[in-house]
Amino acid sequence: MNIQDLEYITAIAESGSIGKAAEKLHVAQPSLSKCIRKIENEYGIVLFTRVKGVSAHITPEGEMFLSMANEILLSHNRFREQLKRYRKTEKDTMTLGMTAQRTADIGDKLLEEFYRDRPGVLLQIEVRDSNGLTQGLQDQTLDLAVLSALEKQKGIHYARIKRSCFGVLLRDNSPAAEKAIFLEDVKYPVLRLEDLQCERFAVNTPGSASRMILDEIIKKNNISLELIDTAINQSRKAMVTSGIASSFVPIWEGRDTVTSGGRTVYMIHPDQNVYYDICLACSQGAQNSRVFQKLYQILKKMI
Repeated sequence: MNIQDLEYITAIAESGSIGKAAEKLHVAQPSLSKCIRKIENEYGIVLFTRVKGVSAHITPEGEMFLSMANEILLSHNRFREQLKRYRKTEKDTMTLGMTAQRTADIGDKLLEEFYRDRPGVLLQIEVRDSNGLTQGLQDQTLDLAVLSALEKQKGIHYARIKRSCFGVLLRDNSPAAEKAIFLEDVKYPVLRLEDLQCERFAVNTPGSASRMILDEIIKKNNISLELIDTAINQSRKAMVTSGIASSFVPIWEGRDTVTSGGRTVYMIHPDQNVYYDICLACSQGAQNSRVFQKLYQILKKMI
């Protein structure tokens, strides 16, 4: 018995006729009859009962065989799809999706490091918002993507680069600084969201990963904050240093510094925070490619 035999039997069962199955498969009827006899002899069963030599009704034994055949064919098709995706990642040109901010922060250094090791592969960076990165992996217009993952999507492999949560950079002379507390095993001074309601915050625009995570924090804690949409990270930093507004920043797991640009980083209280992963993502099955593995190693050092 082989995969073709399973495909023949499932086609006969679906068609209810050897003749119709032969037409669908573009094979001669004797080939299907031979397949039936082969499997019946192999297992000592009867797969179909014939009616007037035309219709083929599946037997209870045939139903059991068909259930097994469908499971095998499903696994076989899944393997072929994964193999196709894996081979696709070994092509000469690869497309990596990143947000505009991350591209500005690490794009040049990432490409330089990648080409030192794999000069034969052309890596193209395509800038998209967070929703566009996930969509690109799903419709395969992107081969890989660096994204912030709150939820994992089916059919996508996520390799964690860093785990992160939210911190705060306060503007000069913010009264919120006096409300900070210290918790055991937390190296950052901690603020509750209630302590920040007197502040204005320069934040990324809707659709960005950081904004989606911030919106999740606000929703989770049922709290209201004054937000100023500012797409450029440098602009948000300037608003902090000029005293116009405070801002949110990521706190990376395992990072020792508690300052950013000479300013204290405050952590949102762990009970109110949201933890998320920065990941290198690709279609399931493509994570074993050499390109994916090399990019993952580089990003682990950069982010």
